[in-house]
Amino acid sequence: MKISKDSVFYNALVLSSSGVALQILGFVYRIYLSRLAGAEGLGVYRLVLPVFTIVISATLTGVRLAVTRLSADMRTHSDGPAIRSLTRSCILIFLLLFAACAWPLVQYNHVISAHILGDERTGPALIIFMGVIFLAGFEGIFESLFLGIRKTKYTAISNLLEQGVQFAAVLGLLYCLRNGDHTRTAALIVSGLVISEIPVVIWLSMAYRHELCGRNACPRPRKVGRGLLTRILAIAFPVSCSSVFTNILSAASTVLLPQRLMCAGLSRQEAVSALGIVSGMAQPLITLPMVLATSLANVLLPHLSQSLSQGRREDVRRKIQKAFQATGLIILPATAIIVPLAPSLSRLLYGQDLSEVYVILLAVSAILMDYQMICMSILNGLGLQKQGMFYIIIGEACQLAVTYFVAALPQVHIYGYLAGMVVSPLIVVAASLCLIRRRFGLWPRAVASGLVPIVAAVVVGLCTRIFHLSLLARNLGDFGAIILTLLGSVGLYLFLFPALGLHPLRYIRTLIPRHQKDFSVLADSQNP
Repeated sequence: MKISKDSVFYNALVLSSSGVALQILGFVYRIYLSRLAGAEGLGVYRLVLPVFTIVISATLTGVRLAVTRLSADMRTHSDGPAIRSLTRSCILIFLLLFAACAWPLVQYNHVISAHILGDERTGPALIIFMGVIFLAGFEGIFESLFLGIRKTKYTAISNLLEQGVQFAAVLGLLYCLRNGDHTRTAALIVSGLVISEIPVVIWLSMAYRHELCGRNACPRPRKVGRGLLTRILAIAFPVSCSSVFTNILSAASTVLLPQRLMCAGLSRQEAVSALGIVSGMAQPLITLPMVLATSLANVLLPHLSQSLSQGRREDVRRKIQKAFQATGLIILPATAIIVPLAPSLSRLLYGQDLSEVYVILLAVSAILMDYQMICMSILNGLGLQKQGMFYIIIGEACQLAVTYFVAALPQVHIYGYLAGMVVSPLIVVAASLCLIRRRFGLWPRAVASGLVPIVAAVVVGLCTRIFHLSLLARNLGDFGAIILTLLGSVGLYLFLFPALGLHPLRYIRTLIPRHQKDFSVLADSQNP
């Protein structure tokens, strides 16, 4: 059966394929990064990231959503000039917001690094991050546009290009210039990120001109009117405000964690290292399957937006139901394979021991985060982004409270932070499901979306554990046992679902019926 390039399946497959390659490359990257930077160096770098996420939220998050949603609507009418006007307007809005955020961060760099982040070593990295944000703005707008007009190949290539250059630039700088100073380590990592953004922006700019201009003269963008700006700001402003507030709460949890761990009896070095281990080593390991949910969430949003704008509510309901089913059938068993192997993988790759409770809490958090991404994509596609961001704010506030009070307990320490990571997405998912049910009378099917994926995950997880322990008992070593266990577990996973009459990818493939009209943005028909 020929797969339509307009379908959710095709676009999700493109992003998932590149995402798997990214995960493999990123996995190797994080191994060498942890060895070159060390846990404390990673901890200093991670302390700067909250500022990065807050500025990105203020300048780009809402703009990206507006680009995706509005370009998806414009694509329906093959309106190339309007898409160009949309892109130009969003770039201008981003530049104005970036200038407003960058000046105080550079001017009061010492105050922010020493008194807000609580570590003067973050100062140089904080300034260099402004270059990353500036370039990431152009990258984000172009990638969101290509998602909206369903040209995901450009986004997939840009992601691979960025990761490849980042791999070489960051590790090369650390290998050649590191001297044991963690201030310098963090600054070198961020400098590598700046370098990795440059070829990506060049590639996306060329792709934008090729896709929107074609062989004929480039269609002149329409004059930016008040109506277009109103539509952009109506989507971007509430999302950006909510996202900033959400990331402030999330940043507070990250910044407060070392301080609360010190209250629990850890030294400052141990506390910063604990942050580096969680966010730089353990969490990326457990969240390897998240790329599948991310890809589905990215392509689901414009499809839902288009179906809703055309009044096809039954199609919207079908897409939502199948999105939950596909998420459960893919994410739960994939995570169940990772969990039994995580302690050995961490020991082999990072030289760090992880307890089973530690891994299980991270795994539950990762699964809930996957469902949260799907829920947010659904709400954004349905125009319910305000409610979605409100739920995220509530979830982050709860995580901050759990981190503040529980992580400071000597008998709990880092597990309090992990518990907060579970509570936050759980609240968001529960509230989002209730809202979807109120608006569409829809609830994920208990058997197809819940019971079957859970049973499959339990079976695969138990078999993975048995395989792994049996192979370790034969003195194969961590590496040999992990490789053979992965082969056996993946084989079991691939056999299990067809044996039960289930086909996870079919849920995605049928999100767009074959008879549905294929709208195209053709450059040759865009002349005004």
